Amino acid sequence: MRFPLEPELELFAASVRGAVGVWEAPLEPVFGEWQDDRDDALAARLAEIGWGELWSDPDLLGPAVAGGVELGRAVAPLCLVDEATLGAPLAVDGRVRHGEGRVEGGEREPTLDGTGTLRGVESVVPSDPARLQAWGAVTLAYLAGLADGAVEKAVAHALAREQFGAPIARLAAVQARLADAALVRDGLVLSAWSAADPDGAFPRDSLAWAGGACREVTMHVQQVHGGIGFALEGGVHRYFRRAKSVQVWTDVLLSELASP
Repeated sequence: MRFPLEPELELFAASVRGAVGVWEAPLEPVFGEWQDDRDDALAARLAEIGWGELWSDPDLLGPAVAGGVELGRAVAPLCLVDEATLGAPLAVDGRVRHGEGRVEGGEREPTLDGTGTLRGVESVVPSDPARLQAWGAVTLAYLAGLADGAVEKAVAHALAREQFGAPIARLAAVQARLADAALVRDGLVLSAWSAADPDGAFPRDSLAWAGGACREVTMHVQQVHGGIGFALEGGVHRYFRRAKSVQVWTDVLLSELASP
């Protein structure tokens, strides 16, 4: 299902797509080594269209969600979510992501995703309600975009890959996988738009569900791709890795926020 956007929101989403362009993170991680997919040139292009100003007014949560979906589709660096909403890298439980050059101290920590994690950094849990709400809404939108991009790749693969003389998209088992993935993707999209309500609150419950839901989508997508879904050169793994990374960070933040 496609959810039509108001013309103004679609225009901003198109601006974000144009700023992202053909940007793509490296397909193959260097396991056991520190990585950071931050791209300052990409951040500058987004700043030119006002991306960093969207947190400041609750009425701008709609454009923020529209843009967040596009960033998720591109598996763009998560610093674009954090710094546009929180005004700083996300720091929680002694770790900060995309913090090199932006926070003092810290030791590079090898990860399975390109989030550029530093450890041994004093955590300052975000407390501004407006910034937290914006971060939650855009994080949900990013996960919705991740799921949508993954489903798009799975559909294209299912239509192109032939087995037994026909595209695998005709197989009932493949259709069921795609339907399940699309259903969860739609739920993520609706959750993101629900969080864009200017009179709403921090979407704690939706965030607690969304990371695992996005991973469920990527699981279906990998199964539709078969063996190539797990191969580094196929690129499908990026969606799974990023969904898991977002889930871990979000769960830790929610735990910190729940602490007295």
